[in-house]
Amino acid sequence: MRKPFLLLAITATGILAQDILGPYSSAANHADDIQGTPDSRQNTWGTAAANTHVFAFHAPPGYVTRVLRVYGNFQGWIRTPGVAGKCAGVMWGLRSNADDTTPMDYGSANTMLYIQDATCGSPFRDMVDFKVEGGILPDGVLRSIVAVFLNETGQPVHLEPSFTVVFQFEKIDR
Repeated sequence: MRKPFLLLAITATGILAQDILGPYSSAANHADDIQGTPDSRQNTWGTAAANTHVFAFHAPPGYVTRVLRVYGNFQGWIRTPGVAGKCAGVMWGLRSNADDTTPMDYGSANTMLYIQDATCGSPFRDMVDFKVEGGILPDGVLRSIVAVFLNETGQPVHLEPSFTVVFQFEKIDR
């Protein structure tokens, strides 16, 4: 009778295969109607505001979550279009709660996705499919942030990201 044995596979990064659980995927969607309040920052006009949605991953004890890929779309429109020549800027971002210190001026070290667009009434749809570099969520929290800025329409803007996150759990004490 053969005895069971443990086969340890080393990946290209030198990580033991049993130190990684997954990959897994999970889909999410959220919707916001944002008009904003008057924006008084220099060189701005109209209204601005942002909403944050928190998605928690539940890694097993001793593991951390790493986001590998995000794909889906970001869509929206002005709720009551009809103000000719008036537009609003829109944004969707994905961030971790990691340290935001970065050696790049005006950069954000913990932002995995940042999409900016605009609408003058017509619907917009931005498709995304990207491999995430880094992607560690030290506390297992992914924040999805939508914003409206330079909104000169006087109307709320409907914003709706729908996306799938591909992720894995990695052993912390390697």
